[in-house]
Amino acid sequence: MNRGDKHCVEQIHMKPVVLYNLYDVLTSRDVLQSTQNVSIKEQVIVFLQIISRNQRFYFINGIYYKSVETIHRYFKIVLKAVLKLYKRLIKDLGDTVPTEIMNNHRFYFYFKV
Repeated sequence: MNRGDKHCVEQIHMKPVVLYNLYDVLTSRDVLQSTQNVSIKEQVIVFLQIISRNQRFYFINGIYYKSVETIHRYFKIVLKAVLKLYKRLIKDLGDTVPTEIMNNHRFYFYFKV
């Protein structure tokens, strides 16, 4: 986190400002708490590294020196917290599809005609 925006984006595909907003939402809604051994920041960063870079629990446990069981447990905790807030974090655009996507043949198979 202290290495700058570029490092943060490379590691978790998210700018620090967005990451801190996510922390704020998760803590202010009381869906995620720090424990004696793992802070909220570490829980969220581990979760984001796993989902954004398709990292395996074994790889992450080598970075954070936590057991695979611990990594898995906190991954599930953060996942459940994010799912509780999905309406606030994920916006449904409805059935509207931007024209640049609708007119692109690359995406043709994803839409019913």
